[in-house]
Amino acid sequence: MTSSPSKPDAARHPLVLATLMTAAAGYVDAVGYAQAGGLYLSFMSGNTTRLGTALAALNLHVLLGTAMVICAFVIGAVAGTLVVEAPVRRPMLAVLGVEIALLCGALALVAAGSLMPPLFLISIAMGMQNSAHQVVLGADVGKSFVTGTLFSFGQSLVAAAKGRVRPMECAIYGLSWLTFIAGVA
Repeated sequence: MTSSPSKPDAARHPLVLATLMTAAAGYVDAVGYAQAGGLYLSFMSGNTTRLGTALAALNLHVLLGTAMVICAFVIGAVAGTLVVEAPVRRPMLAVLGVEIALLCGALALVAAGSLMPPLFLISIAMGMQNSAHQVVLGADVGKSFVTGTLFSFGQSLVAAAKGRVRPMECAIYGLSWLTFIAGVA
């Protein structure tokens, strides 16, 4: 008698993938923080706090570097949303494929001695990864308040461009993020 896989076993693989992706984000953050002067590459709450303190101290060097990493993350959220919404058969594989390509590109740039461009590629990949999480589990997994707000901001930009939501929704996410910065500053 052959046994067929039970439903929980079939559901375990997406959970394992989502868990591995979350672990990878933690690793990327730890390496980014240790090697790039305290920048997080997927934890936008930490970067937003850093942005607010740099703004309060008028530290333009930290302000610009942090703002660029945050923008890269939002670009990744936009790109991931566009890939997930594209008429592709396996959106998760498409998102993960682009994410892997970005991470490989970052590794190649690091090997060539570059620091800042790889950070942006990695942050774009981490923004895209939030889209993959949603495809894997159909839930908002692994996003904290500010990171989730920035990801939702990226998604709302796509939705507004496609006429599915009013631009005001984008503004609400943006205002929420700016309010957090104001609280830090």
